[in-house]
Amino acid sequence: MTFATPETPAIHWRQRAARALRNPLYRRYFLAQMPLVVGSWIHSIAIGWLMWRLSASPWLLGLLALCELGPTFLLGPIAGTVSDRLDRRRLLICTQAAFITLVSLLGFLTLTDRVTVETVMLLTLSIGIVTAFDSPTRQAFVAELVGLDDLRNAIALNSMLFNAARLIGPAVGGAIVASFGEGWCFALKALAYVPMLVMLVRLKGVAPIRRVREPFFTEMRRGFAFIRSRPTQARILVLVGICSFTSVPYFSFLPALANTMLNSDATVAGMLMSLTGIGAVIAAVLLTVFDRLSILRLYPGWSALLLGLTQIGIGLSTSLAVTAALALPMGFAILSQNLASNSLLQQFTPPAFRGRVMAMYAMMMLGTVPFGSLIVGGLGDRLGMPFTFIAGGIVCAVAALVILLLPEPPTEPHSTSQIV
Repeated sequence: MTFATPETPAIHWRQRAARALRNPLYRRYFLAQMPLVVGSWIHSIAIGWLMWRLSASPWLLGLLALCELGPTFLLGPIAGTVSDRLDRRRLLICTQAAFITLVSLLGFLTLTDRVTVETVMLLTLSIGIVTAFDSPTRQAFVAELVGLDDLRNAIALNSMLFNAARLIGPAVGGAIVASFGEGWCFALKALAYVPMLVMLVRLKGVAPIRRVREPFFTEMRRGFAFIRSRPTQARILVLVGICSFTSVPYFSFLPALANTMLNSDATVAGMLMSLTGIGAVIAAVLLTVFDRLSILRLYPGWSALLLGLTQIGIGLSTSLAVTAALALPMGFAILSQNLASNSLLQQFTPPAFRGRVMAMYAMMMLGTVPFGSLIVGGLGDRLGMPFTFIAGGIVCAVAALVILLLPEPPTEPHSTSQIV
């Protein structure tokens, strides 16, 4: 007979929180992501500074965001269908090679002072097109690495890594821009893709899913038909889109929040973003442990409600202390909503449809941002930023309440071995 010790529960929770890392394939994938996610945040700081230095135009900054994320929305159905038709490992090898080429070219032009507004826009649009194919393929590929049992944990670990990098990546990027210029940030980002590319080339043991091929546009239509026939997935996607669209005032217009609503400077904006990042990391850590389906089902609706209420509070606030206190639950709400939605979508989707479903998820989560930024910017100019926060919060909270009040349809997760 064995007796439990006081340390046993702690050991159990630690093992549960990182259990996907016991899979050697996923462990290699996870380690290869580390430089990549830090490089992504460095790149995001550098590209914004570069465009501002070249143009000093807020409108062009908005257009840059449209070039970066617009293809994810516009090409989502095509990219998802391609992901479901091809070997995902080989497709990811192609996207990593394309990223290295495009970012290296951007770095070279910047370091040699040959960069222009037009080349920044063109290369950013090209990177956005590659991202439209890379994002759903990467999401679905994780399920092929770990299987359904550890999939939720792997998604949470990925998100925790991404948000932890947000705490250091922008600061590192800002320091490099200030000391050496934007070109070196792009050079580091290009190098950050190399470990992932090498890992994917050398990765063995991932068997491609057997698929029954149909004409391309037939498969695309089947992806939309699949969502229409699955109320659970459809509700999740609608809620993700609403949350992403209504949270645009905070994440895209944080400088305006700090300046016009709190009478503060960029330091306060950075502090609020850090608090939001801390809230996101807390959500990711909790979901590495508390990831049972019965718990995950609660997150999308309740997290969306929390997001709406915090946005209303921020819109009403003129106090830095109150806004700072709301920033952390804001980050917790948006990350837990997105993370739980991602996990549930993959859990309840057969492998042969995952690329198309995750492309629709990317369309709702990322593709709505540039269009939301244009709308929110116009409303903010006409009606003021407090109005946009309050109105967005009300829309988000009402949508969450509607979803919570609707009866939950019964859904069973699919086996990773199921062939459609």
